[in-house]
Amino acid sequence: MTIAGSDSSGGAGIQADIKTMTMNGVFAMSAITALTAQNTLGVTGIMEVTPEFLNKQIDAVFSDIYPDAVKIGMVSSAKLIEAIAERLRFYHAKNIVVDPVMVATSGAKLINDDAIETLARELLPLASLATPNIPEAEILSGMKINDEAGMIEAAKKINAKFGCAVLVKGGHRVNDANDLLCFNPDNSEAQHINFTASADCGHNENEKLTKNSAVCEWFKGKRIDTNNTHGTGCTLSSAIAANLAKGFTLDEAVRRAKDYISGALGAMLDLGKGCGPMKHSFNLTGKFAENMSLRERLMRSVADIWPEYNNHPFVKGMETGTLEPEKFRFYIIQDYLYLNEYSKVFALGAAKAKSLETMKLFSSVIDAIANVEMDIHKGYMGRLKVSQEEIDRTQRHPANLAYTSYMLRVAYEEEEPEILAAILSCALSYEDIAKKIVENNPQSVNHELYGKWIRNYSGEEYCGLNNVLVAYLEKSAENYSDLQLEHLCEIFRACSIHEMNFWDMANA
Repeated sequence: MTIAGSDSSGGAGIQADIKTMTMNGVFAMSAITALTAQNTLGVTGIMEVTPEFLNKQIDAVFSDIYPDAVKIGMVSSAKLIEAIAERLRFYHAKNIVVDPVMVATSGAKLINDDAIETLARELLPLASLATPNIPEAEILSGMKINDEAGMIEAAKKINAKFGCAVLVKGGHRVNDANDLLCFNPDNSEAQHINFTASADCGHNENEKLTKNSAVCEWFKGKRIDTNNTHGTGCTLSSAIAANLAKGFTLDEAVRRAKDYISGALGAMLDLGKGCGPMKHSFNLTGKFAENMSLRERLMRSVADIWPEYNNHPFVKGMETGTLEPEKFRFYIIQDYLYLNEYSKVFALGAAKAKSLETMKLFSSVIDAIANVEMDIHKGYMGRLKVSQEEIDRTQRHPANLAYTSYMLRVAYEEEEPEILAAILSCALSYEDIAKKIVENNPQSVNHELYGKWIRNYSGEEYCGLNNVLVAYLEKSAENYSDLQLEHLCEIFRACSIHEMNFWDMANA
């Protein structure tokens, strides 16, 4: 839902918001705060709605189609701001993105002082994210911003003062196309917002700075040489809100929004005699309208667990080559016993397969486990002096037993997609761990003891098979409801918790 003013020229306000939200794959709804007469040369007239009528619009939306996110744009009077805040509190609105339109990039003040004070007092504490430009960030932080360091300091002040995440937008005066996101993960539950737990959310050029509990992350962009920038603030905040509504984490939503706005600016639409609009429809059937894939949903469900794998002492020991061989020996025996049970999960999947193609896939994986993965383990057993007799008399550790018993229960009781979700937690996490080890220490693949393990699980053959399994999961669950997809995430997460217990067991 967008709550903002109308732009008769279509480049900003409600019109830009609806175009942006549609292009980013969500259904857009609106409550109009004011009608404006404007074009690319300027605004020639404004007619505000009454607070009572604004409330009726908001009620009409929330009482029928509850929004998954709310974007708030320019609201020029204190009474309208108060009305919006009261309704958002009443409906417990979530994913609120406030574009605090107070000051133009030129420095001209767009709303009066009492409206600014009301916005700061009533709306920002409710927000999940505020998206001020440099002049607006100066007002909200009470400090002058002259450089990158000033953006960081101001962002942290705004975050601390209002309790919402803040995206300080760079501009021609300061830091060009680079924007700074500052958030406090401790406030995530209160603000109905999620953050990516990993240190990198998709852009290698991104940098994160942490001080106390606040986290700042740069989203670096390339300046596009165009005068047609009318409505960029509306568009960016609407794209962020759309992606939050689809379930993306805040930093993912910002990244996707910046990619979208770069494309809209880069399309070089040239309309009007002044500062023209962007081409919002530059990628009408493209990637920005895509919903979150099932793989992305699964990864989001374990965003707090998987990073811990890579920092686990056992994994770090393999990465640095300092892991005690006796611990690895214990792990290899237990993992061999695990693979016996893991193969049975695939066997049950083959028995339940609804097509010959799927049955062949499960059977081929059993063959790969028996003749490739377990052969690697047997090779280690020879080096570590583990006899078949020792394996035969070894009991599965309780953590191993709990893990395999859970997967087998899923395989007996549920269907193909659920079985694949259980299987993939182990398969994909091993790939992730091995790739991170190689990324952190490229020479680890040459280690005399752990190198073969790292090479196998980071190799093209293993990762390629994982991609095939993921594709089968996506296909088999394509008609699943949100509730069923959530259940797949629950299985995936439960197996990931068992996986962590497995690493703890190996390191004991």
